[in-house]
Amino acid sequence: MLNAEKHQRSVTARFSAASATYHERAEVQKIVAERLLSLASAVRSIGRILEIGCGTGGLTELFLGHFPGVAIDAMDASKEMIDQAKERLAGNDRVRWFVSDLKTFAPHVLYPLIVSSSSMHWIWPIEDGLRRMADLLEVGGDVVVALMLHGTLAELHTMRLGVAPHKPPLGRLPLAEEVLSGMERVGLRVLAKRQETIRKEYVSADAFLRTIHEQGLTGGDVSSSERPLTRGELQRLRAEYEARYTNGGSGVFASYKVLYLRATKPTLR
Repeated sequence: MLNAEKHQRSVTARFSAASATYHERAEVQKIVAERLLSLASAVRSIGRILEIGCGTGGLTELFLGHFPGVAIDAMDASKEMIDQAKERLAGNDRVRWFVSDLKTFAPHVLYPLIVSSSSMHWIWPIEDGLRRMADLLEVGGDVVVALMLHGTLAELHTMRLGVAPHKPPLGRLPLAEEVLSGMERVGLRVLAKRQETIRKEYVSADAFLRTIHEQGLTGGDVSSSERPLTRGELQRLRAEYEARYTNGGSGVFASYKVLYLRATKPTLR
Protein backbone atom coordinates (compact mmCIF):
# COMPACT_ATOMS: atom_id res chain seq x y z
CA MET A 1 0.00 0.00 0.00
CA LEU A 2 1.19 3.52 -0.79
CA ASN A 3 2.40 5.83 1.93
CA ALA A 4 0.43 9.07 1.53
CA GLU A 5 3.16 11.42 2.77
CA LYS A 6 5.88 9.76 0.72
CA HIS A 7 3.61 9.80 -2.33
CA GLN A 8 2.93 13.53 -1.94
CA ARG A 9 6.64 14.33 -1.53
CA SER A 10 7.36 12.40 -4.72
CA VAL A 11 4.66 14.24 -6.66
CA THR A 12 5.90 17.63 -5.45
CA ALA A 13 9.52 16.80 -6.26
CA ARG A 14 8.71 15.60 -9.79
CA PHE A 15 6.66 18.67 -10.70
CA SER A 16 9.23 20.98 -9.15
CA ALA A 17 11.92 19.39 -11.30
CA ALA A 18 9.73 19.81 -14.42
CA SER A 19 8.57 23.37 -13.63
CA ALA A 20 10.65 25.06 -16.35
CA THR A 21 9.31 22.82 -19.14
CA TYR A 22 5.81 21.99 -17.87
CA HIS A 23 3.83 24.89 -19.33
CA GLU A 24 5.15 24.44 -22.87
CA ARG A 25 4.65 20.68 -22.82
CA ALA A 26 1.26 20.50 -21.07
CA GLU A 27 -0.88 20.60 -24.22
CA VAL A 28 -3.49 18.11 -23.02
CA GLN A 29 -3.77 19.89 -19.67
CA LYS A 30 -4.47 23.15 -21.53
CA ILE A 31 -7.29 21.49 -23.46
CA VAL A 32 -8.74 20.12 -20.22
CA ALA A 33 -8.56 23.53 -18.54
CA GLU A 34 -10.39 25.22 -21.42
CA ARG A 35 -13.15 22.60 -21.34
CA LEU A 36 -13.42 22.84 -17.56
CA LEU A 37 -14.07 26.56 -17.86
CA SER A 38 -17.41 25.89 -19.57
CA LEU A 39 -18.68 24.16 -16.42
CA ALA A 40 -18.19 27.39 -14.51
CA SER A 41 -20.69 29.30 -16.66
CA ALA A 42 -23.56 28.30 -14.37
CA VAL A 43 -21.80 29.46 -11.21
CA ARG A 44 -23.41 32.33 -9.32
CA SER A 45 -21.74 35.70 -8.78
CA ILE A 46 -18.70 35.29 -6.54
CA GLY A 47 -15.97 37.38 -4.97
CA ARG A 48 -13.10 34.95 -4.51
CA ILE A 49 -12.00 31.61 -5.99
CA LEU A 50 -9.69 28.98 -4.56
CA GLU A 51 -7.66 27.09 -7.16
CA ILE A 52 -6.13 23.79 -6.04
CA GLY A 53 -2.93 22.71 -7.80
CA CYS A 54 -2.48 25.83 -9.91
CA GLY A 55 0.83 24.68 -11.41
CA THR A 56 2.16 27.27 -13.84
CA GLY A 57 -1.10 29.22 -13.83
CA GLY A 58 -2.85 28.01 -16.98
CA LEU A 59 -6.28 27.66 -15.38
CA THR A 60 -5.64 30.72 -13.22
CA GLU A 61 -5.22 32.82 -16.36
CA LEU A 62 -8.43 31.48 -17.89
CA PHE A 63 -10.49 32.21 -14.79
CA LEU A 64 -9.01 35.72 -14.46
CA GLY A 65 -10.37 36.43 -17.91
CA HIS A 66 -13.71 34.69 -17.34
CA PHE A 67 -14.45 36.38 -14.00
CA PRO A 68 -13.38 40.03 -14.30
CA GLY A 69 -12.80 41.59 -10.90
CA VAL A 70 -12.82 38.29 -9.00
CA ALA A 71 -9.86 37.51 -6.74
CA ILE A 72 -8.13 34.12 -6.90
CA ASP A 73 -6.22 32.31 -4.18
CA ALA A 74 -4.00 29.93 -6.16
CA MET A 75 -2.16 27.18 -4.32
CA ASP A 76 0.31 24.48 -5.29
CA ALA A 77 2.65 22.27 -3.28
CA SER A 78 5.58 23.13 -5.59
CA LYS A 79 7.29 26.48 -5.00
CA GLU A 80 9.00 26.13 -8.37
CA MET A 81 5.65 25.80 -10.17
CA ILE A 82 4.31 28.82 -8.26
CA ASP A 83 7.40 30.81 -9.27
CA GLN A 84 6.71 30.00 -12.93
CA ALA A 85 3.07 31.07 -12.53
CA LYS A 86 4.07 34.33 -10.85
CA GLU A 87 6.44 35.11 -13.69
CA ARG A 88 3.83 34.34 -16.35
CA LEU A 89 1.13 36.42 -14.65
CA ALA A 90 3.37 39.11 -13.24
CA GLY A 91 1.63 42.33 -12.28
CA ASN A 92 -1.82 40.80 -11.77
CA ASP A 93 -2.86 41.91 -8.30
CA ARG A 94 -6.03 39.77 -8.27
CA VAL A 95 -4.05 36.61 -7.47
CA ARG A 96 -2.63 35.55 -4.12
CA TRP A 97 -0.16 32.69 -4.40
CA PHE A 98 0.21 29.99 -1.73
CA VAL A 99 2.85 27.26 -1.60
CA SER A 100 0.99 24.53 0.26
CA ASP A 101 -0.27 20.99 0.15
CA LEU A 102 -4.08 20.82 0.06
CA LYS A 103 -4.26 18.66 3.18
CA THR A 104 -2.42 21.28 5.25
CA PHE A 105 -3.72 24.45 3.55
CA ALA A 106 -5.36 26.63 6.23
CA PRO A 107 -6.61 29.96 4.80
CA HIS A 108 -9.05 30.69 7.69
CA VAL A 109 -11.78 31.56 5.16
CA LEU A 110 -14.32 29.55 3.17
CA TYR A 111 -14.75 29.90 -0.58
CA PRO A 112 -17.88 30.19 -2.75
CA LEU A 113 -16.07 28.49 -5.65
CA ILE A 114 -13.19 26.01 -5.70
CA VAL A 115 -11.63 24.94 -8.99
CA SER A 116 -8.95 22.45 -9.96
CA SER A 117 -7.72 21.08 -13.27
CA SER A 118 -5.42 18.07 -13.84
CA SER A 119 -4.27 18.07 -10.23
CA MET A 120 -6.60 16.33 -7.77
CA HIS A 121 -5.81 12.88 -9.15
CA TRP A 122 -2.33 13.14 -7.62
CA ILE A 123 -3.77 13.17 -4.10
CA TRP A 124 -3.84 9.75 -2.45
CA PRO A 125 -6.18 8.60 -1.16
CA ILE A 126 -8.42 10.75 -3.37
CA GLU A 127 -11.16 10.95 -0.74
CA ASP A 128 -8.82 12.79 1.62
CA GLY A 129 -8.42 15.52 -0.98
CA LEU A 130 -12.15 15.67 -1.66
CA ARG A 131 -12.89 15.94 2.06
CA ARG A 132 -10.46 18.81 2.52
CA MET A 133 -11.90 20.53 -0.53
CA ALA A 134 -15.40 20.21 0.94
CA ASP A 135 -14.15 21.63 4.25
CA LEU A 136 -12.90 24.76 2.45
CA LEU A 137 -16.17 25.30 0.55
CA GLU A 138 -18.99 27.56 1.70
CA VAL A 139 -22.40 26.01 2.25
CA GLY A 140 -24.17 26.53 -1.07
CA GLY A 141 -20.83 26.92 -2.84
CA ASP A 142 -19.60 25.11 -5.95
CA VAL A 143 -16.61 23.03 -6.96
CA VAL A 144 -15.62 22.72 -10.61
CA VAL A 145 -12.91 20.14 -11.17
CA ALA A 146 -11.28 18.02 -13.86
CA LEU A 147 -9.01 15.09 -13.09
CA MET A 148 -7.32 12.28 -14.92
CA LEU A 149 -8.63 8.76 -14.34
CA HIS A 150 -7.22 5.25 -14.33
CA GLY A 151 -6.88 4.43 -18.03
CA THR A 152 -4.86 7.55 -18.77
CA LEU A 153 -1.77 6.53 -20.79
CA ALA A 154 -3.24 3.03 -20.99
CA GLU A 155 -1.07 2.27 -24.02
CA LEU A 156 2.11 2.98 -22.05
CA HIS A 157 0.98 0.93 -19.07
CA THR A 158 0.06 -1.98 -21.34
CA MET A 159 3.46 -1.91 -23.02
CA ARG A 160 5.25 -1.58 -19.69
CA LEU A 161 3.55 -4.65 -18.25
CA GLY A 162 4.17 -6.54 -21.49
CA VAL A 163 7.88 -5.79 -21.34
CA ALA A 164 8.25 -6.31 -17.58
CA PRO A 165 5.25 -8.14 -16.10
CA HIS A 166 7.29 -8.80 -12.95
CA LYS A 167 7.57 -5.04 -12.34
CA PRO A 168 3.99 -3.74 -11.92
CA PRO A 169 3.49 -0.08 -10.91
CA LEU A 170 3.08 0.69 -7.23
CA GLY A 171 -0.11 2.73 -7.66
CA ARG A 172 -2.73 3.95 -10.10
CA LEU A 173 -4.92 6.97 -10.82
CA PRO A 174 -8.43 7.00 -9.32
CA LEU A 175 -11.49 5.37 -10.91
CA ALA A 176 -14.50 7.52 -11.76
CA GLU A 177 -16.61 5.52 -9.28
CA GLU A 178 -14.12 6.29 -6.50
CA VAL A 179 -14.31 10.01 -7.19
CA LEU A 180 -18.11 10.09 -7.43
CA SER A 181 -18.69 7.98 -4.31
CA GLY A 182 -16.06 10.04 -2.49
CA MET A 183 -17.90 13.24 -3.41
CA GLU A 184 -21.07 11.83 -1.88
CA ARG A 185 -19.34 10.68 1.31
CA VAL A 186 -17.78 14.10 1.96
CA GLY A 187 -21.12 15.85 1.54
CA LEU A 188 -20.92 17.19 -2.01
CA ARG A 189 -23.78 16.75 -4.47
CA VAL A 190 -22.76 16.31 -8.10
CA LEU A 191 -24.68 18.63 -10.44
CA ALA A 192 -22.94 17.81 -13.72
CA LYS A 193 -20.44 15.19 -14.84
CA ARG A 194 -18.81 14.20 -18.08
CA GLN A 195 -16.05 11.82 -19.13
CA GLU A 196 -13.96 11.91 -22.26
CA THR A 197 -10.83 10.34 -23.66
CA ILE A 198 -8.43 12.75 -25.35
CA ARG A 199 -6.12 11.16 -27.91
CA LYS A 200 -2.84 13.03 -28.32
CA GLU A 201 -0.44 12.43 -31.19
CA TYR A 202 3.35 12.52 -30.98
CA VAL A 203 5.99 12.30 -33.68
CA SER A 204 7.60 9.22 -32.11
CA ALA A 205 7.65 7.07 -28.99
CA ASP A 206 10.81 8.85 -27.89
CA ALA A 207 9.11 12.23 -28.28
CA PHE A 208 6.12 10.99 -26.30
CA LEU A 209 8.25 9.69 -23.42
CA ARG A 210 10.33 12.87 -23.39
CA THR A 211 7.20 15.03 -23.32
CA ILE A 212 5.60 13.29 -20.36
CA HIS A 213 8.94 13.36 -18.52
CA GLU A 214 9.13 17.12 -19.07
CA GLN A 215 5.65 17.41 -17.53
CA GLY A 216 6.70 15.56 -14.37
CA LEU A 217 4.49 12.56 -15.18
CA THR A 218 7.17 9.87 -15.00
CA GLY A 219 9.01 8.36 -12.08
CA GLY A 220 6.15 8.34 -9.59
CA ASP A 221 4.09 5.58 -8.00
CA VAL A 222 1.67 5.45 -10.94
CA SER A 223 4.42 4.67 -13.44
CA SER A 224 7.16 3.03 -11.35
CA SER A 225 7.65 -0.29 -9.61
CA GLU A 226 9.93 -1.22 -6.75
CA ARG A 227 12.62 -1.95 -9.34
CA PRO A 228 13.23 0.34 -12.34
CA LEU A 229 13.18 -0.92 -15.90
CA THR A 230 16.54 -1.93 -17.29
CA ARG A 231 18.04 -0.23 -20.33
CA GLY A 232 17.10 -3.23 -22.43
CA GLU A 233 13.51 -3.19 -21.18
CA LEU A 234 13.24 0.53 -21.98
CA GLN A 235 14.58 -0.02 -25.49
CA ARG A 236 12.09 -2.83 -26.06
CA LEU A 237 9.25 -0.70 -24.69
CA ARG A 238 10.05 2.13 -27.12
CA ALA A 239 10.26 -0.22 -30.09
CA GLU A 240 7.05 -2.09 -29.28
CA TYR A 241 5.15 1.14 -28.53
CA GLU A 242 6.24 2.50 -31.90
CA ALA A 243 5.04 -0.66 -33.64
CA ARG A 244 1.74 -1.15 -31.82
CA TYR A 245 0.45 2.40 -31.26
CA THR A 246 1.35 3.93 -34.58
CA ASN A 247 -0.66 6.88 -35.75
CA GLY A 248 -1.34 5.66 -39.28
CA GLY A 249 2.33 5.11 -39.91
CA SER A 250 3.30 8.62 -38.84
CA GLY A 251 4.19 8.89 -35.18
CA VAL A 252 2.35 7.42 -32.19
CA PHE A 253 -0.61 8.28 -29.97
CA ALA A 254 -1.49 8.22 -26.28
CA SER A 255 -4.85 8.46 -24.49
CA TYR A 256 -5.87 10.63 -21.56
CA LYS A 257 -9.06 9.73 -19.69
CA VAL A 258 -10.65 12.78 -18.05
CA LEU A 259 -13.55 13.31 -15.63
CA TYR A 260 -15.18 16.74 -15.41
CA LEU A 261 -17.40 17.54 -12.43
CA ARG A 262 -19.43 20.37 -11.01
CA ALA A 263 -20.74 19.81 -7.48
CA THR A 264 -22.22 21.83 -4.65
CA LYS A 265 -22.25 21.79 -0.88
CA PRO A 266 -25.99 21.61 -0.10
CA THR A 267 -27.56 24.23 2.11
CA LEU A 268 -28.21 22.93 5.62
CA ARG A 269 -31.86 22.36 6.52
